[in-house]
Amino acid sequence: MRRLALLILTFLLVMAWSARAGETEDAQKILSLYASGETDAGDVALNTFLAAHPASTRRCELLLAGGRAPQPFFDAIRRLRRTMEACQGQPEAAQALADVARLSHLSGQDLAAFDACRDFLAQYPENELAPQVLLLQGALEMQYQGGRLAGNSYALFLNRYPDHPQAVLALVGVADAKVKHGDWAGAYQAYLQALRAGPDALDMPKVLFYLGQSSEMMADEPRARHYYQELVRLYGDTAYAARARDRLENVLSIGHERVRPPPDTSAARFSVQAGVFRSLAEAERAAQPFVDAGHKVRYLMRDERCVLLVGEFGSETDARIFAEELSRRYHVAAVAVPLSP
Repeated sequence: MRRLALLILTFLLVMAWSARAGETEDAQKILSLYASGETDAGDVALNTFLAAHPASTRRCELLLAGGRAPQPFFDAIRRLRRTMEACQGQPEAAQALADVARLSHLSGQDLAAFDACRDFLAQYPENELAPQVLLLQGALEMQYQGGRLAGNSYALFLNRYPDHPQAVLALVGVADAKVKHGDWAGAYQAYLQALRAGPDALDMPKVLFYLGQSSEMMADEPRARHYYQELVRLYGDTAYAARARDRLENVLSIGHERVRPPPDTSAARFSVQAGVFRSLAEAERAAQPFVDAGHKVRYLMRDERCVLLVGEFGSETDARIFAEELSRRYHVAAVAVPLSP
């Protein structure tokens, strides 16, 4: 009798192990489908999996993978929000909310992105993703030209994470905010501190230009001339170098009556080129997935070709990040390009 009970127990353990092994194998197949961009096939497999294993410990992991799979931004955001609701109390809920903030920003929904950042930092202040979300919130604050919020999150980042590898980005953010507020002495010190902390992570033409401009605004023309000259020497083909040349040739030249530079109202805009087509009709067909996802599109005729542009951004960095997302989600050769004035 005892032997029979032992055999039955062994059989049940083997069956349970087999079921668990099958569940693990199915979950890995679903993750592989999503990772390879086969979103529709992954969704079918996920629905089958959840029907067979409604209480699986892999459920939230798979839901999050489905939200991150290549698809239109609005669909991804909707799925990630469902993941947040289904996985409350699980690590995937925080990861999904951080993704909602990032994708909302990339799709041009900056107010929604700001709200998602605010909610994340309120709910998960100690989460490992909090520094990245705080940096994103800082960037969103800067969208409000000279607004009272500009720089608050960057300053908070430096207070909370002074030794973080990306603290230099927060330093630049603080400096940018001080430029917007006209605090030239503070801006100079913040840019200089960022330069000393990690020059490899900086947009050096921009930093050198504002070191020059803040020096100029503080009436230190020799120092301003030094930074402008270094900018022209090292990065002569950039837009910031062109602005520096203008200051050197028309304002800071010896004997020229000094004119204060106007407030920084640079309206440089960038977009993402998503293809070049033989006709407008062909470009319109190619643009349909982006239109359906709510993106702003425009068409630029060049000779007999039509260039498809998607989105509009205030910085080349944002445009490059968006281009990477488009390439990954739609399998197109997307690149960031400046918009003509």
